[in-house]
Parts: sequence; C-alpha cells; structure tokens
Amino acid sequence: MVGDMVARLWPSVVLVAALHGPLVLAAEGDELFERKIRPILVERCYSCHSAKVAAPMGGLRLDVPLQNEHSRKRLLLAISYTDPQLRMPPTGKLAQETIDDIRRWIEMGAPDPRANAVGPASAEAGSDNASVARARDYWAFQPVRKPVPPPGAAANPIDRFLDARIGEKKLKVSAPADRRSWLRRVSLDLTGLPPARADLDAYLADVSENADENAVERLLASPHYGERWARHWMDLVRFAETNGHEFDNNKLDAWQYRDYLIRAFNADLPYDQLVREHIAGDLLPNPRLASNGAFLESPIASGAFWFGEVLNSAVDSVKTRADTVDNQLDVAGKAFLGLTVACARCHDHKFDPIPTRDYYSMAGILHSTYLRETVVDSPSRVREIEQAMAKVAARNRDWTPAASGKAELRAGDELFEDFGSGSFVGSWQTAGQAFGQGPVRGYANSAGPGANQLVGSLTSRKFRMPKLWVHVRLAGTKPSAAIKESQSIRVTVVADDHKSAHLVPSGKPGFEWVSARMTKEIGRECYFEIVDRARDGHIVVDKIVISDEKEPPADPSAIASPVRLAEDGVPIPESVWAMTSQDENPHDIRLHIRGSHTNLGDEVPRGFFLEVITGAGQPLVKQGSGRLELADWFARGSNPLTARVMVNRVWKHHFGAGLVRTPDNFGKTGQRPSHPELLDWLAASFVESGWSVKQLHRWMVLSAAYRRSSKADPEAEAADPTNALLARYPVRRLEAEVIRDSMLAVAGTLAPRLFGPSVMPHISRYQDGRGKPKSGPLDGDGRRSIYVQVRRNFLTPMFLAFDYPLPVSTIGARGSSTVPSQALLMLNNEFVLQQAGAWADRASSREPDPARRLERMYVEAFARPPEDWERREALAYADRASWTDLAHALLNSAEFLYVQ
Repeated sequence: MVGDMVARLWPSVVLVAALHGPLVLAAEGDELFERKIRPILVERCYSCHSAKVAAPMGGLRLDVPLQNEHSRKRLLLAISYTDPQLRMPPTGKLAQETIDDIRRWIEMGAPDPRANAVGPASAEAGSDNASVARARDYWAFQPVRKPVPPPGAAANPIDRFLDARIGEKKLKVSAPADRRSWLRRVSLDLTGLPPARADLDAYLADVSENADENAVERLLASPHYGERWARHWMDLVRFAETNGHEFDNNKLDAWQYRDYLIRAFNADLPYDQLVREHIAGDLLPNPRLASNGAFLESPIASGAFWFGEVLNSAVDSVKTRADTVDNQLDVAGKAFLGLTVACARCHDHKFDPIPTRDYYSMAGILHSTYLRETVVDSPSRVREIEQAMAKVAARNRDWTPAASGKAELRAGDELFEDFGSGSFVGSWQTAGQAFGQGPVRGYANSAGPGANQLVGSLTSRKFRMPKLWVHVRLAGTKPSAAIKESQSIRVTVVADDHKSAHLVPSGKPGFEWVSARMTKEIGRECYFEIVDRARDGHIVVDKIVISDEKEPPADPSAIASPVRLAEDGVPIPESVWAMTSQDENPHDIRLHIRGSHTNLGDEVPRGFFLEVITGAGQPLVKQGSGRLELADWFARGSNPLTARVMVNRVWKHHFGAGLVRTPDNFGKTGQRPSHPELLDWLAASFVESGWSVKQLHRWMVLSAAYRRSSKADPEAEAADPTNALLARYPVRRLEAEVIRDSMLAVAGTLAPRLFGPSVMPHISRYQDGRGKPKSGPLDGDGRRSIYVQVRRNFLTPMFLAFDYPLPVSTIGARGSSTVPSQALLMLNNEFVLQQAGAWADRASSREPDPARRLERMYVEAFARPPEDWERREALAYADRASWTDLAHALLNSAEFLYVQ
C-alpha cells in the first residue's frame, strides 16, 4: 500500500548513481593489488610464471596483467587446492587469508596498475618514476601557490574559477535553486538535519542581502554542526568501538574520541592543530585544555591510532604487530596526505615516489608507540583531587596499611616484579591517583583512606608470557559490570594489544588467589594493567605469580588483611579516562624484505618521512618515538599535501565529488584535479585563514555554484556528463546516518543532547554471531546516529543497506548504491515504521485540520508545502488508509532520501 502511494505521489523517482564510484573502486583495486596481491605473486609464483624463466609453466605469466577470464578462473582453482590435478603453489597451500584476498581481487576484475606502468612489467622493475627527485615534478608534490582568480563578475573567487572553465566549454549553467531548496541543502550539509520549521520561517522572513550569510552562521554555530562533521572524520580513522574478530570486545573509552571530535569541530579547532593532536597529542608540550578546564583534550586524539581490528588470539605476535603498524600507516597516509603509503611495505611503491626505506622510517615511529588506558585529568583537576585527599589524610593521621608477606614460591614459579622490592616505581607506569606513586609496603594498593573515590591504573612493562598460568593474590570490591573488559576493578592481561584475560576480586574479606590460564597468551607480547575505575570501590594486589602449576602458591606468611578507613565525607572530584597513545622503548626497526618479519634487511633510522617532500639529509629522530617530529611535518604549512587533501574532502561533502575524485589517493593511480588552480587557491587560503574549516564552508556554500538548481541543461549534460564543471548542483543521496537522524527529527523524537557513552545498537532476532551483545532500544533512545555504538561484528543493518563503510581503513568517499534491499528496508524496517507512527501521532495532536496537518508534514520533510495535486492525492490516501501510512510513504520518497 505504501509502495503504491509512493509511486502515485512521485511518478519520477530520482535514481542517482555516484559518478565518482567507479574511480574510487578502481583505486581500491589497484591498492589491493599493490598491498596484497603483487607481494605474494613475487614471493610464491614468479619463479615459475614470469619472464625470469624461459618457458613459464602452463604458458601462464603472472608478472603481467591477468586479462584472460579463463586464466583468472584457473588461478583461483589452483590456489584453492580443490582439484587434485591442479594445486599451486606446489610447495604448499597459501594461507586462507591470502586466498581470500586473491579471490576478492579476481571478483573485482583482477585490476592491475601494471597495465599502465611505463617500462617492463616484471618483479624487478622499479616504479615508473626514474628517481625521487624527478618525481617531485608531479602536481601533488609541487608547493602550493596561490593563483590569482580569473577575471569575472562573480564576487566569490570560487565562482570565477568555475565560470572560467564553464565559459571555455560554452555551457549553460542551471538557474539558482529556490530559497527553500537551498536552505534544506545547506542545513543537511552543515548539521545533517533538515531545517526546523522555525528556522525555515525565520530565513524566509529575512529579506536582507545578508540572509544567506545569517543562515550559514546560525548553522555553523549549532552544536549539531560538530556532530555532522565529526562523523565524516570518523570514516577516515576507521572509527569503531569494538575489536571485531571473534569476540568483538569493547574498546574502552572510544566514545571519548568521538566527543573530542565534536568539540573540536564546533570550536573550529585549527586543522593543523587537529593533525598534531592526532599524531602526538599525548606528547605536546602544551596540551590543549577542555573548555571546563577539567581534562586535557590533546591526548584523546592520539587514540585514533588504535581503532583498527584486533586479533584476540594471534598466532604470531611479531607479525600481528607489523600488521597493526601497517594499518596505522595506511590510515595516517591516506587521511592526512592522500597517499597509499602502505603500498611500500613490501617493495618500493611502483607508482608513487615512496621507497621502502621511507615506509620503515615511519614504521619505526609507530613500533615505538603503544596504546594506553589512562587518565587525562588537567593539572588543575589534579590539584583539586590532591587538596581533597589532604583533608582526608589530616583526619586519618594514624592510618597505616598492612605489610606484604613473603611469597611461598615453588620450583618453576616466577614472581612478577615483587612489589616489595622497590623495583615497582621504575618499571610500572601510573595513571590517576588511586595508586599514588606506587606501592605502599609492598602493595599495589588503592585502598587507603578516602581512596574509594579515587581512580587510576598501574601498567607494567611488556614481556613475553613464559608459562601457562597467572595467579594474582588480591583483595577488593567486587565489580558489577557483566562484560569483563568493562569491569571497573580488575587485573587485566593485555596480549598483543588485546585485553585478553581479566582477574577480579570476589568482594570477600581478606586476600584471595585468582587465576587465569594463558592458553592463547603464552608466548605472546603481554603486559599487566591493575585498574581501579570505580568511585565506590578499591583493589589491592599483593602478588602476581606466573607458573606452570594450575593451583596457586600457598598464602604468604605473616600478612594481614588490607585495612581501609571511611571516606570521611570529603567529596573528591572525578577523573576522565581515555584511550591514548604513549611512547615505549623507542627504537629503529629493520626493513622487512617483501613485507615479511621473518626476512629482515638493514635497520632504517626513524626520521626520513617522505623524501619526495622533505628532501634528503633531514635530521634523524634522537629522542622518543619521533611522533612529535612527524606531527610537525604533517601539519607544516609548507607540506604540499595536507591542506590540499583537507580542502578536497570538504569540497567533496558539499559538491558530491572532490576536485580530486579519489580523495584518499593523490598519487599517480588516483585522479588528477578537475580544477587545479581552484584547489591551490583554496589550499593557500585555508592556511592563511588559520586553518579554519568553518571558513572553508563559508566560501563553498555561499558560492553561486552551490546555489544552482540540480535541474540540468540537456546540452550541458551531454557536454559534461559527470558534471565535473558544476554547471548544475549534483543530486546526492543522504548518508545512512542522516536518513535515520532526519526521521527522528521530523517525527519529533530526536533527543538533542550531546556527548556521553554510546547507546548500544538495536540487535534484531535475525542478527547472530560470536560476541553478540545485549540489544539496545529500537530508537536508540532518540540519540543521533553518531551516538549509536559502532560494533564491528554487529553494525546496524539500516546503515549497511545505505553504504555505511566497514571500519577497516580510511574511507573518504562512501559508495552510493541503489539496490532493492534499500527499498525493502524502508518499507519493512521496525525503526522506520516506529518513526512513521510517531510522526503521524505528533502531527495529528498538533494540527487537527487535515489540510494544515499535511502542509506541516510536507514542510518538515521537504522544506516546502505540497503542490495542489499532491495535496489531493495525499489527503485521499490518508483518508483511505491512515496518517501513519502517509507518513511512511513520505519517508520512503526520493525527495526525503536525496538532497537536490
């Protein structure tokens, strides 16, 4: 019934394909080949199937593009080992992950950038750049220079650049869009929400020449602006709040990074500062304070390195670490520089001037960097806590903690860093104030007077787990959380950056042994975290023993139960937790030949960065990981890529496609800019503005090009079918989150509050898998989509239907498919039906008159009243069916799902 109504109300449904999609997919295929396929072909296939041998086996050469469909099928059959007569390579079956990569590559059509390479296609051929020096002639590596806008009548320089190209082609531009369409367009672009009725009325009533500017300033000042643009950025850092893999464990405090982004965009944090904070926010000498002065903002950004997938039972710790760093470099290179840096892991980049030594100079920086669950209190907040604790201490002068007893170790037992030996302070790192500066009389102790309100953690040095059992002698408050990694009081074994095992007190009086079997952790790189995040509890750890024995050792002799006094009624300010980066054991690493950690070459000093930009002879990193130096280089105004890449990203979100249509790839396999002079004018002006992202918005959305109607002139469309010259405004489908948020907005169920822990996603009975969480509410408590927890293994089906990106790597341009599953979801999804009912009920309660009610609903959904024929058809349908059915039809309309 609803589908029939949609067809009658909108006989010409707009179906728009993303014209830049094929370009993005081609770039993705080339990258997959360079990073995954070429290395395995070189390592396992070229010895028999290349120009190296006089007669390649079976007549098959794999050092040239595989263009024959028969050959592709034979290759896939051979590596699958399903045919006893055809199994390749003969030395043994490839890893399943590698087979899956090759299958995916073949399903993509076996894209192969070697088809466009200059020179012989062989394993030994270098890139098509004869040298790094000559490669500097490529446009993306040239310094940004600010060109003079072409002459013209337009006041906005953007329009003068665009009009010059349009004039050369003698194209007819579309007429300006009406005011209602423009306001809906700019509202959705800047806040991700349709304009409220009051805002629309105020804009239409403003007949001054500054009406558009006033509307834009109001939208930029809205707190919802930060929510909209933070979500764009989260695509770039593959934001997720769980680890994925088998159990999909939580990434603690990931939501703090999301809130950091919202605050940063709302405050118009200079982009160069945003970049610095992402790379080295925990190391900046003058970290930025939150507006309330209670915590540090800068360190939170450095947690972005750690949003990647985490294997919970990795077989090879060294490989896992190398893969983690590779993903981090991949994200940093694409997000900030628009370069596929990670393609140089296995060999000199075949198309861009990135040699492997540049890759490993930066990889060494991240091999010297680790994740930390920590407290980010500001100095003033620390002083407040210290002053409160001084009052508690003054009232408890006679309090003394119990002493630790001597451990009764057995043959083969290892005492992990005896807390009473004095070695604790130097080898464990302290966060927060629950544990002071270390142990008191041999304890890792958060149970002093008043300490129930204190929080903090102790983090050990890293080591390889030598034995099968860990026994911890502890006492304390029983935590209440059901999810182990979220328990507020615990001793955690972290293995290969995965919070793998958790040992917690039972809450009984006195000490007890708690044990964990290290089945998956043995032999892996591990460390201990002793964590007290409870404001109403404590933990005391007396001994950590690593043993081959399942049973713990005997209790230490002559040891009393821990003593804790009352809180004394002194309020202690709260601390703020976040996941951040930290330097640890800074060191250079050796080059991995063909990307393998088992085949090592020369040691590469940290500090080369990208020689094509920095030039040779740059100083090497002398102290620390090198992230401070790397951050400064990324954010330097003279870096030719940083400003260009960000300007292009903002342009893409306003005009449907970037001036460079491959926003994550400014290299030679990407697309060249359609308007290079405009790109450089914007980049130079961006830096001059103090790296203000909001100023970029003003220039773009107040241009005549942005105001144009989406109705195309037939001759212009024929001459410029991809609309690269922007003679018209491009019709675009809304992203998944904006569709959902718009439904909440028109239904009146949107909860406008900002920030805070994420809402658990609604899990339907049809979703299943390991790590399945408890379902959240169907409407997500009315929160915007950015506040719905991003669970890798349980992404919201509505989001996936509308091309929500998998959080694997940087995605600067989402796909925009038009497939039957979208229509089916919009017709049958429980959330859509719920919001249609809520909207109809709200409209009916506010407006008893059916005609005025219909007009209100049209204005809420489309920012315009209904036309006469729509009014007749819609009222008749509502009378015949119901207002809920009509609301459902409006939500299903192309006009609601697209911006035009």
